Amino acid sequence: MEFKKKINRQGIENMAAAFILKSLLGIGFFTVLWMLRSYSVDFCLKTLEQEAQEVRENICLQISYIQNHLEMVADVIKEEDEITSERVLNLLQSNQYMGMVSRLGIVLPDDRILKPDGTVSTPVNGITFDELAKKGVFVTNIEPDNLEADRLVLFFNVPIERKGKTEGILFGVIEPQDLSNYFEVDIFDGNADIFIVDTKNREFIMDTLHGGTEKDYASKAHKIKKGYDEGQIVRDFEDGVGGITAYFSTSIKEYLYSAYEPIGINDWFVMLTVPESIVFSETKYIEKVLFWLGVYEAVVLITYFLWDIIRTRKEISAKERMATTDLLTGLKNRNAYEQALAGYEASLPASLSCVYADANGLHELNNSKGHAAGDKMLQTVAAVLVDVFDKEKVYRIGGDEFLVFAEMDLGDGLKKAAWAKEKALKAGYHVSVGAASSEEYREVAAVIKAAEQRMYVDKKRYYMEHGNRRSMRQ
Repeated sequence: MEFKKKINRQGIENMAAAFILKSLLGIGFFTVLWMLRSYSVDFCLKTLEQEAQEVRENICLQISYIQNHLEMVADVIKEEDEITSERVLNLLQSNQYMGMVSRLGIVLPDDRILKPDGTVSTPVNGITFDELAKKGVFVTNIEPDNLEADRLVLFFNVPIERKGKTEGILFGVIEPQDLSNYFEVDIFDGNADIFIVDTKNREFIMDTLHGGTEKDYASKAHKIKKGYDEGQIVRDFEDGVGGITAYFSTSIKEYLYSAYEPIGINDWFVMLTVPESIVFSETKYIEKVLFWLGVYEAVVLITYFLWDIIRTRKEISAKERMATTDLLTGLKNRNAYEQALAGYEASLPASLSCVYADANGLHELNNSKGHAAGDKMLQTVAAVLVDVFDKEKVYRIGGDEFLVFAEMDLGDGLKKAAWAKEKALKAGYHVSVGAASSEEYREVAAVIKAAEQRMYVDKKRYYMEHGNRRSMRQ
């Protein structure tokens, strides 16, 4: 039993070692995938940060250009005697399509608007000359157009001052939907999107992902990707500093990786985003190769694992057989007998016959004709017992001693014992036998002892009949 436990433990240890090896390989595979994806995310965010800074500088450059140009136009206008002169109108017409500006005009002190064609209109957005004059040079956030209230635009306002007095407000109109024509990025094969966010009013001045301006979308709470601080972007907007984040877009149903930078105009931030699918698109081929490599590796490992289990079981079974099998006769050996004995000691069948057999003259045969002859004798006796009682019931418990456990009554046990003795005699060998049954004794040890004693009686009878000539050959 101890040997069986030892080889079972060895088999379990082998399988455990194989499982640990497979687990380590699996962990290594998924670690490589994680590192690859982590590298892709880091590379994406660094690229977005750099590009966001460049876009911010471009926006500032464009706004600065517009401001300088409008101030130059305002300086020319203030030299005119009349702000509504023909030369002023020509100046408005010739400069109204500069850069991002789509239209010029002048807000007059009486709140009316002078258009480049010389006509005068009443503003429909409620803005007054006095309000604009107080603010000086500035860019508005998105607000209704002064000519069409349902149209949202940006205004760049520059006061026209003469002798310390503001005589008009020169303004340039910027169409938000046209901003995408001036600010583009070609990173990630053109799949990155640009947002200009008015963080104070929570609206997008520019949005290339959804198109146009999206105040409602900008005000929505977005699910921040795990690993990023949900409140960090809010703090960064409040502090006017750049940063990175990733959030789930309900419109395209995937996460967007993002970098944002303050523009330095009003409360505007420029934000660049790229979908997660694009971030990992450059690694998809590598991931695909790794995936199929992992599948192949898994198949190989599983095949090896199954083979190892089968091999280990066969090895354990072979070692068990070696531990419980007599090599010469192929019968169960003393170890197997001890195991069977322990089982019968725990639970003795009502009708268990024990046949004790001894091959007579083994020692003399070995001395006279050699051990090969003795081995043949033992193999013949074993074959006879197997033929009569079945192999699973026969044990070789000593050099020339055999024992049979058979669940049958004593009468059948005696008949089969006599039959075995007769068959051995026909083969040229004498066998002494004795039989006892659990019908006679309540303990298996007593049954065995009785069978052994009866075998010795039979052996004594044999030697009395054959004298001192102990050869089993006739």
